[in-house]
This record gives sequence, C-alpha cells and structure tokens, in this order.
Amino acid sequence: MTRKPTYEELEQRILTLENLFSQTGKPFGNRRMVSDLIELSGSLIVVKDRDGRFLLVNRKWEDITGLKRSDILGQTDEDLFDPDTASQFMKNDRQVMESGETIEVEEHLDTPSGTRWFISAKFPLFDEKGRVDGLCAIITEITDRKRMEDALKANEKKYLNLFNNTQIALFKTTLDGKLVEINSRYAEMAGYTSVEACMADFDPGKAWADPGARQQMIAILREKGSVRNYEGRFLRKDGSQGWLLISAGYCPGDGCIEGSAVDISERKLIQQTLERNEAMQRKMVSHIGDVIVIIDVNGINTYKSPNIEKLFGWKPEELIGKNAFETVHPEDRKNALSFFRKLLDKPDTLGTMEFRYKCKDDHYRWIEFTGSNLLHDPDIQGILGNYHDIMERKQVEQTLRESEARFKALHNASFGGIAIHDKGIILDCNQGLAEMSGYSTDELIGMNGLLLIAEESRELVMQSIANGSEKPYEALGLHKNGSKFHIRVEARNVPYKGKIIRTTEFRDLSESKRAEAERKKLEEQLTQAQKMESVGRLAGGVAHDYNNMLSVIIGYTELAMNELTASSPLYGFLREIHKAAARSTKITRQLLAFARKQTIAPKVLDMNEVVESMFKMLRRLIGEDIDIAWLPESRLWPIKIDPSQVEQILANLCINARDAIFGVGKVTIETHKITLDKSYAADHGETFAGDYVLLTVSDDGCGMDKETLSNIFEPFFTTKGVNEGTGLGLATVYGIVKQNNGFINVYSEPGKGTTFRIYLPRHGGDVEKTVPETASPIPVSQGEIILLVEDENSIRIMGQMMLEKLGYEVFSAETPQEAISLASKHRGEIHLLITDVVMPGMNGRDMAEHLKRLYPALKTLFMSGYTANIIAHRGILEEEVHFIQKPFSMIELGQKVRDVLEKAG
Repeated sequence: MTRKPTYEELEQRILTLENLFSQTGKPFGNRRMVSDLIELSGSLIVVKDRDGRFLLVNRKWEDITGLKRSDILGQTDEDLFDPDTASQFMKNDRQVMESGETIEVEEHLDTPSGTRWFISAKFPLFDEKGRVDGLCAIITEITDRKRMEDALKANEKKYLNLFNNTQIALFKTTLDGKLVEINSRYAEMAGYTSVEACMADFDPGKAWADPGARQQMIAILREKGSVRNYEGRFLRKDGSQGWLLISAGYCPGDGCIEGSAVDISERKLIQQTLERNEAMQRKMVSHIGDVIVIIDVNGINTYKSPNIEKLFGWKPEELIGKNAFETVHPEDRKNALSFFRKLLDKPDTLGTMEFRYKCKDDHYRWIEFTGSNLLHDPDIQGILGNYHDIMERKQVEQTLRESEARFKALHNASFGGIAIHDKGIILDCNQGLAEMSGYSTDELIGMNGLLLIAEESRELVMQSIANGSEKPYEALGLHKNGSKFHIRVEARNVPYKGKIIRTTEFRDLSESKRAEAERKKLEEQLTQAQKMESVGRLAGGVAHDYNNMLSVIIGYTELAMNELTASSPLYGFLREIHKAAARSTKITRQLLAFARKQTIAPKVLDMNEVVESMFKMLRRLIGEDIDIAWLPESRLWPIKIDPSQVEQILANLCINARDAIFGVGKVTIETHKITLDKSYAADHGETFAGDYVLLTVSDDGCGMDKETLSNIFEPFFTTKGVNEGTGLGLATVYGIVKQNNGFINVYSEPGKGTTFRIYLPRHGGDVEKTVPETASPIPVSQGEIILLVEDENSIRIMGQMMLEKLGYEVFSAETPQEAISLASKHRGEIHLLITDVVMPGMNGRDMAEHLKRLYPALKTLFMSGYTANIIAHRGILEEEVHFIQKPFSMIELGQKVRDVLEKAG
C-alpha cells in the first residue's frame, strides 16, 4: 500500500523535480517519480511554463476546480477562468517570473462547491542557463480558516459596538487602579464628557470614597479570580459620591482587572433599608411562573413544582426521572429539543419558547417555557425554568388566524356577478349577478346597470364608464329589495360584434367587510390581553416591593405607639402614619388582585349566601338616597372562590355604581345559573363554553361612552377627580375574575346606566360551611420558641421585636444556611418556623423541609409580599400551607402565630 508522503518529503521531491528540469530541460523527465508526488499530494500542485500555460496539474487540483487536466493542459488562466480570477493568478505568477524569487500569497477561486480560499507557495523553475523557465505552485486550501477569520472579525466588530454603546460601564484597570480601557458610559458615570478626558485626568487614589472597600475587592479577586455584584461607593469628578455595583475578573497573565459597573446610586437613595443582590434578583424575577421545573443535561426531569398537578393533572413524582420531552407534543418536540440544546451551550442564557404540553388526560395545552442555563449552580445543575399557561392567548390568536384566513379566501375569490353591457345597458349576465342583486337573469338583461348601483355611487360609476377606466373601485350596490351593500367593481373594454363594449365584474364585499371588522376586533382583544398581562406583571412586582417597605413602616409604628401613652403628642403623629400606611396597604393589595398575585384560600360556597351576609354593609356603602334591590335565583350552583374576593368584587362594583348616580337612583344585584354553548363562546372572544354562576350588578346612573368603556379595567384609569379614587377598583375586579377562570362583560351607554355581568365557573363540590370570625385580644406566647428567617434586615429585626413583645423566645437568621446551622446547634425544641418564601441560596419551602428532619413536629408559617409559586399555584394556597401577607400588624401576626401553633398536625 502506497504511503502518503509528509509535507517535508513533498517539498524535497518538488526540489528534485526542479533539479531535473534544470538538468534535462525536459518538463516531464523522470515521469514516474513526478507522477507519484503529484497524485498522492493533499495539496493542489500546478506547473506552468514561461507564458503561463498549464504543463501539469494533480488530481487534487481537478477535484477542487471541477476541470479535467485533459482540457486544460496548454491553456492559460485567461482561457479557464473569469477575468477577475485570471488577473489574480497571472499577477502573482508574473511576480515569480520577473523576480525569480519564491512567494507565498493568498488566492481564491469560485468552484462548483462555492468560493474557496488558498495559500499558494509559488517558486520559479530554471533552465540549464539559470533563466526562469516556468513556475511550480503548491496550493493549500484555507477555506475553513478563512471563514473562521471572517467570523472572528464579525464578532470583534459586534464586541466593539457592544462595548462602546452599552449603557453599562465597562473597564479594564491595573491592580493599582490605573485605567487601561474604558467605554463612554464609564466616563459619563465618573463625571467626564469623553473617554479621552477621563483617561487623561483620572486619579485612582480619588476614585473610591472608601479605599478599604476597594482593597477588600482586590483581595477577593486575588483569592477567587472574580467578584460579582460587589457594592462600593465612588467619587465623581466633581467630588460627589455614588454607589456602584461591580462584577469583575482578575487576569493574572497581564495583571489587570476587567469588569462592568452599574450606577445604583438612585436605588440606594430610595431603598436605604434594603440590600439587594442584583444577580439573585434577576434570577428570582426571571423564574416566577406557574410551574417551576429543573431539567438536567440529559433532558431528564429532576424537579417539578407541586402545582403542576392542578394545571396539567400530573403529580410531580409521575414525571421526575423521566424524559422531559415525552410530554411535549410530537409536532413541537424537534424545536423544543433544539431550543434546549441552545440553552445548554450558553451558561446564564435566558430563553423563551412556546409549545404544547400534554396533560394527564391526554389533552394538550399551550405553554410558554422560560429557561436559564444554571449548570454551574450546585443547587440546580441543569436548566431552571417555568411553564406559563398561554392557552387563553393562543385561542385568541387561533381565532384571529382563522378570521384572517376567511377574509383572504373571500377577498381572493374569483366568483361574483358578471355583466356585459353597452353604455350601461346589460346585454348578458351570469347567475352570480342575479343572486347578488335579487333580480332574475331575464329581468337583468336589457336593464340599465345603473339601477344596480345606489344613488350615492352612480356618479362614480358613470365617470368610470365615460373614461373607459379599467381600474377597480368600490361602490354601494342596490338590491332589488332596496337594501344597500358594498361591492367591488372592475371593468374591461372588450370587442363585441364589431364594436367595443364593457364587461364588468361585481363582487359582494359585505362578508369581507364583516370579516375585516371581526379581524380588527380580535386584534384589539389580543393587544389588550397582552397589554393587561404586561401591566399585571409590573403591578405585581411594584406591589411586592412596596409591601416590604410598608411592613417596616407599620411594624415600627406599632412598636413605637406601644411605648407611648395615648395622651402623648407623638402618639397622634404615629397614629396618622399608621393610618396612611394602612391605606397604602389597601392599594398594594388591589394591585396584587389585579396582577392575580394575591394570596387566596378558595372555598366551595353559595354566591347567594355571601351576598346576603354583606348586604347590610353594602347598604351603608351605597347610602340612603340610593335604593338597592336583591334578586337571587334559588338553588344556585356552587362556585369555588375565596369569600373575601366576592366581597371585593361587590364592594368595588357598588362603589362604582354609587359614584355614577347623582341624587336618587337604584342599584340591582342579581344571581343566575347560565349555560354557554360553543356558538356563544365563538362570538365572544374571552368566553368559554360551560356552566356558570352569573353575578349581575346594574345601576341607572350616568353610564359611559365607548372610549371610557375601553379603558375601565386598566389600573389607575379613573374619571373621578383628584383624591376621589385610585383607579384600581375595576382593575381589581378584573384580576379577581381572571384568577378564578371567569370572565366579565360590561354594557353601558351615556345616560342609560351600566350593567356588569360576572361569569364564574360552576364547581362540582359541596358548599362549605363558614364559621364567623369574632374579635379577640392579641394572643400571647405560651412558652414556645420561634425561629424567624428573613433576608431583609429591617423586616427581620422588626418581626423579632414584635414576637418578643408577645412573649415568644425568638431566634433569627438572615439566610437559610444560617438558620439550618443555628437549628442544628440548638439544644431543645423549636415549635414554629416563620420564613420568607424567596431568599438567596434556598427558598423557604425547601428550608422548612430540611428543618423538619431535625424537628419533626416543627410547624411553618410562610410570609411574602405576594405568594410565590414555590408555595402556591396562581396565589391559591393548599390547605396545609400557612401564610401571612406582608405587610402585617402585630395583631395579625400574633393571631396567625397562635392559630398555626394550636392547629393539629
């Protein structure tokens, strides 16, 4: 078997070939050795004479160019290639011929497989007199390398654009703080007008307000190689101070620090009591969804949050350990796998895709999957993501697509009414025109075609006939029965019996006009659904942050009031602060209701009983001048909803009705059983077929116009004056109805009052009996020990003070790890764990399960600004989960703690 020669051997054999040429003067001397060299080479080999004619090429050259040597020997580059390519080769060949020196150049050639790039080593061949008699070229393909270089250049360009245009300050400094490279955002943040000015004037010794903090960061970088989310105070050019959030890495090779900095001065001023870890906040916010999932690198489920059973019917243990893509619709599986692999390739990358997910009953639901590569996180070691149910949105989109398809089919249809006429008199027509106009074909022939056109469009038609125009246009048709309808008219001049007449096509646009109106309506519904979803997420996040701050305000105000007597001047001031905070709490809870993030405990109940129980309160709320009528339907179907939510709905709607009535008036509250069929659901965008309990609240007030109606459910929209309303009442109603899988319709006209119809789905269970609450003093400790875990320092300190005031012995911890360590070392019993839901490193539920192994009888009370999906599904708590909503008072905390401690189990 012939061995392929090495590059060094090939080079030596070329030199031998050169010597043979110079000795014999014959271009094909010692042909066998030359043939071996040429045919076995992995490079392209070419020999040309003094005039550039091809004397020899190898098989590799043939394979690459697609040309046969029998066709090219004796030919020149001009004979074989396009002018640009030939000019390139000939220019380099001339350089070798004229200089007598070896050159190495980069060349390219368009081949059957595309453009390919080469490094050509070209050296001269001499005759016996030492004159250049030709050249030999050894050509190595570098196409892959060339593509990599182009890609590298493109990436470098992208990097420079990102570096120079990002809103994050980027820097490279020496260990002693001297600037090596910065972007414009860094210069702007330091108080300079340009990068050049900052580089020239920057003084490392005056950059940090606290030099010790910088030395601490340098120490961390030396030890660990990198630092993330490091906070420090910096000095601007004008001497003012600000706060930076720094992430950087240390490169021992060049002794430099590279990283990014974000100016968080404004956030520090607003939230002085809060210490935020920016990376954990991003991670937390990114993964708030309906169902939390973890999938390992092999696509195997390692975690599914318990609420997956409520949404899809699966119990977590039925899916854990199985392939995550078995429950993806077969048609979506390929794209889902591709998306998953892309996430695996890019650490810390966040991505979103939509696919259909299989329920346990074999039905599929559309979900939006948002995932992030957290392979490096020891607690995750896979793709962390969430399943967000988008079935409702997909149904709206599907309806919209079907409507668009119907519209296009109608618009492009070739059938219609056709008439042949001479100066308007119909000579012939088809059956389509008869059906469209209501006349028979016999009646139409001989008729003046203008009689088929409504009077307001006749001038337009007559002008088209007079001008002989062939451009299509729209007009109003006139039916035999006198009704008018939209038509599209398109005419052509045609020869007929020796003269020019016109053939005109009429198309009934009535259906397409209706389809267009329907499509626009569905587009508006889809846009509104997306807008409300986005605003809801924002509202929920704002309410969560404000609840944390209100917790501190209410808690410390109550503690301060307990230290004073009611006669103290400061006591009155504190009472007003407490009232203002309580009013703010109502606003944040309304925001949570709108965002569907409030904590609820649904019960199976009779709507009539709830309305009747609060009827006295509603009468007081509405006032004496307004009559209130109650018209319940007997034997109402049960519904499942938190009773307090029904109270919120009724209170907000009755207040809205009261404010719409000037002077005397009437409000009517009704309940009914109603079944909606598929045809009704198809005609109403947000409606689904099924059995519902209908709650109707109507008034005979001033009513609303269409513009007001289109905005009533948006948060903070109000028609009331300043200080007369927050604009959250109807937004709250909307959020509650949606959270309970219902829908709401509103009917109103100016001067004719307003009617709200709320549809809540029928529930199959039995009505639960509720026990009325009774007022009681704050219950105090009976000697129990409580472990309090809260990462917000001010809330943790306040909570501990409250509990100690109630007589409990309290241990507190800032993190789950600290709490576990403290509990492990404690000698004795711990009766109750009070913990925040979302914390750095470990969530509250996982920590509680860990502590249960140490203290089997330990009970748990969760607290949060809103209920995270870690302990609840869509804010709906399971019966065994105890929860207290932030902010809370000492009375609420004391009662809740006592209630949890005294419950069995």
